Amino acid sequence: MIPFSLEMPRAIHFGTGARSRLPEAVRELAAGEPRPRVLLLTGARWLDRSPWSPSLAQALSGFTVQSVHCRPGEPTVSTVDQAARAAADFRPDLVVAIGGGSVLDTAKAVSALVRFPGSAERFLEGFAGSQSVPGPGVPWIAVPTTSGTGAEATRNAVIKAEAAGVKRSMRSRHLLAHTVLVDPELTVSLPPKVTGTSGLDALTQLVESYVSRASTPPVRSLVRGAFAGMWEALQGLASAPADIALREKASYGSFISGVALANAGLGAAHGFAAAVGGAYDVPHGLACAVFLPHVLEANRDVIRRDIAELLAACPALDAADPVESLGAGVRRLLGAYGLPADLKRFGIPSGAAAELAEKSSGSSMRGNPRELSPDERAAILAQVI
Repeated sequence: MIPFSLEMPRAIHFGTGARSRLPEAVRELAAGEPRPRVLLLTGARWLDRSPWSPSLAQALSGFTVQSVHCRPGEPTVSTVDQAARAAADFRPDLVVAIGGGSVLDTAKAVSALVRFPGSAERFLEGFAGSQSVPGPGVPWIAVPTTSGTGAEATRNAVIKAEAAGVKRSMRSRHLLAHTVLVDPELTVSLPPKVTGTSGLDALTQLVESYVSRASTPPVRSLVRGAFAGMWEALQGLASAPADIALREKASYGSFISGVALANAGLGAAHGFAAAVGGAYDVPHGLACAVFLPHVLEANRDVIRRDIAELLAACPALDAADPVESLGAGVRRLLGAYGLPADLKRFGIPSGAAAELAEKSSGSSMRGNPRELSPDERAAILAQVI
């Protein structure tokens, strides 16, 4: 049997109403503290506008809480460092992060930076002199409010280095959440386009981790068990956003996609998305979904059997040509959520393809099922941008 390792959060609670376990999870992490100091990280607006805000506030009412709102958009070195400074002044016993992938990634970085002060930039992969996170940070609890990045299950925080115009990961097993509470009810109020972009990100992660060079039997088994439900959810939520059964399938697919990518890596779609998103203001999930059909076609000869396995449980997709069927299906899903099939509206110069092809090199691209030449990468980028 192929040797493998699995790294996951220590405690995972999934299901409608899982948020009710938040007080118990806080007390467990802060054992011995009569009134634990909780740093609450949230998005700029979600918690204030959410119908679940009162119940979440009540869940934390027995603790000393300091709230920090993450700025809109994906984390940058400057926004992460700012949040870490606010956290250090508060001296938290633990961090509770309630939000989407950007909030959860910020929490990972903050948990380390409170314990090891300084800029997040020194821990980012791919820069000269990059350092490893030296040890465990402040423990943190993940409460995802989107079904997309799977960040609640991963050990990396994706952060934009503004000066270099690239996205890089701060990666360490020390960044894994201690406790994850996946409550699908928290995703019901998501706007349609957020449901689409986040869900398509998770779908891309399931596909890419399944065919990754580093994939393993446990990862492939988990992905096969989640893929059909994720596909069904994305098909149905476009017209039935309040369907809790579909939200449960999307939340499960998203969580499994995080476990899968953390233990098997990704592929070229995420490599391209990181390059484009580092240099231009392009939503990550949208970029992943737009690139996926092109990447599937580029990998066709080495992934056909694997994609056929994934599609076997999806009667809506044609297994006769599984690669074409999946790519066309992704494009239909983009249309169902009112999302574009390319990135031409984002003002990326057509002449940027070669530079972006070079910037797409990284951990995700290394996981792609086969090596893509610089010319192949540039050609894919030219079609999309």
